[in-house]
Amino acid sequence: MVRTRLTTGGFAEPVVADTAKSLSKMGHRVILLAWDRNAKGEETVTTDWGTIWKYQEECSLNNPLSFVRKLPGFLRWSTWQILAFQKIETDIILHYHDLDTLIGGVFTSKIGEMPLVYDCHENYPGLVKGAISSRGATLLHKLEAFLLKYCSGIMAAGPAGYVRLNDMVNIGSNAPFSADEDEAFKVLSKPQSEFLNSRITRVGNAKRLDSYPLTRIEKRKRKDKFRLLYIGVLEKRPSRGIIETAMTVNKMKGIQFDIGGFGTLVPAIKRICEKMDNVNYIGSIHPDNVPLQTIESDAVLMALDPKNDNNRMSAPNKLFEAMSAGVPVITCKELLMGKFVENEEIGLTFEWGKWDRLKAAIMKLVYDKELQEKMGRRGRKLAEKTHNWEKCEERIESLYRYVKLNAVNPS
Repeated sequence: MVRTRLTTGGFAEPVVADTAKSLSKMGHRVILLAWDRNAKGEETVTTDWGTIWKYQEECSLNNPLSFVRKLPGFLRWSTWQILAFQKIETDIILHYHDLDTLIGGVFTSKIGEMPLVYDCHENYPGLVKGAISSRGATLLHKLEAFLLKYCSGIMAAGPAGYVRLNDMVNIGSNAPFSADEDEAFKVLSKPQSEFLNSRITRVGNAKRLDSYPLTRIEKRKRKDKFRLLYIGVLEKRPSRGIIETAMTVNKMKGIQFDIGGFGTLVPAIKRICEKMDNVNYIGSIHPDNVPLQTIESDAVLMALDPKNDNNRMSAPNKLFEAMSAGVPVITCKELLMGKFVENEEIGLTFEWGKWDRLKAAIMKLVYDKELQEKMGRRGRKLAEKTHNWEKCEERIESLYRYVKLNAVNPS
């Protein structure tokens, strides 16, 4: 597996670690070649699912120019490592994450004659559209469509990604830049069978329910203060509304806003916390501790600026964490997942930028405990029925069987 990013502390992201665990359970020896952009700690780390080999070269997570300059070095290093593995391993399947690694994946697949699985977490051209020109983003979109021809298997993270990648497989570079919202919404209700025995499947941010034990959820005790929780990336762009939410809840009686994560916004958040009694920065949370933090919250914030295509159509970790923990979600009406939250009645929505509506949503849950409990229970039942990692694991196993049965070069 090849990935250009690790979380703080040099850990694999939850969905990457979950995928690796599932592959290990299937009998694969898993090695994650990852870029440690902090250039700290051990060069190799043993985990319960395999080994992380780190490319240690400092590079800010929020400096695209530095990233572009240094990316070729990481891709060269990854290729050499894989070719070295090939001398002792006879059955290698390459598993490359996101468009920033895919060029290297296709190159390595070609020269080593190894099958390639493309694991697409996000609409990468849509993600960087604000940082580069629209023309540049369109060129990246066309490049991704071209490279898909050389992928033996394709994994999409969210419903919009599934529609978008399907369009690119069928239409090529003329496929729409982003998925049609109605088509993406339909994917959420597709039966499991439609994601099996195919070159493309959907494996998103669904959670392992054993990490969110029902016994622990049933025993939780509500505290005096209503606890709103955000754990995730803390960057200025694309905005996740963290600063705005802090300003909104400031001086609201009986409300506590806990913020966890890492990124360039942390210094500003710490300064705000010094001035606001009910806003707390709880540090960078280890992935293993996210379930308990979520279970002990009263609502999870999932505010995303809908102007960014990737934000608007994404299916973030926080949604599935909240559902698994039996906790309501507060999110934005304009998002695809906002529509899902409203439709399934598992949380409340507000219009992005209308922070008084956010305040009203919080107060509604504060004063209606029965509504809060009902929404949490609906979310948990939905996670148990459809949106859980066990379903994703079955899809991964099916995709790998498909890849093994088919040619290295699908084009």
